[in-house]
Amino acid sequence: MSGVSDDEVIKRKLLIEGESGNDDRRITLLLKNYLRWIASDDTGESGHEAYQALVGSVYQCENAMEQSNLVLTMNEEQLEQYSELHKEIEESMEAAKTRIEQCKEDLKSAKIVRKNRREYDGLARIIAEQPERNETFIKYTKLKNRLEKLKKLNEEYDRKIVLRKKQFHLFLFALKGLQKIVDDDESPSEPGSSPAVASQSEQPVKMDVG
Repeated sequence: MSGVSDDEVIKRKLLIEGESGNDDRRITLLLKNYLRWIASDDTGESGHEAYQALVGSVYQCENAMEQSNLVLTMNEEQLEQYSELHKEIEESMEAAKTRIEQCKEDLKSAKIVRKNRREYDGLARIIAEQPERNETFIKYTKLKNRLEKLKKLNEEYDRKIVLRKKQFHLFLFALKGLQKIVDDDESPSEPGSSPAVASQSEQPVKMDVG
């Protein structure tokens, strides 16, 4: 017994006592009945009945210990699942920050493209109003081609911005769902409750990315 640590002794005592504290009294009563049965010289029917009662009490204590051990195992598994879920939420939040910064950069680039498009539209109108000379026409053609490229680039930026907004809203929705799961799991639960809810919360949320 000297090789067993204090923590192990306390853990075993708590495991035997159970949550209600009745198991400790049950074991004490079992010991008293056992000592009384040992000290008794009755070998008749009453002695046999006392023996059967002792066996039944032993089975009850073993069953209570198995139930406590099962609850302890389930709590350890749930704690591990909560740790993994917390890690996933932190990673999702970091990914959200990165996407927000990317959306800001895309928006800034789109504003620059729109500004350039307005300037080139004005320049193209001025050139179109000038007499059609060969040199002017060549410059106009080049500017027109460049303007078309800028328009296509602006359309691409617009498409990306719309896509990023949809992805960001979808991510916020999934993040709120994960946060609600954590809040629900952190609330006190019954010892014998099924871990089905925790297993369902681990199912990944599908998100389309472009």
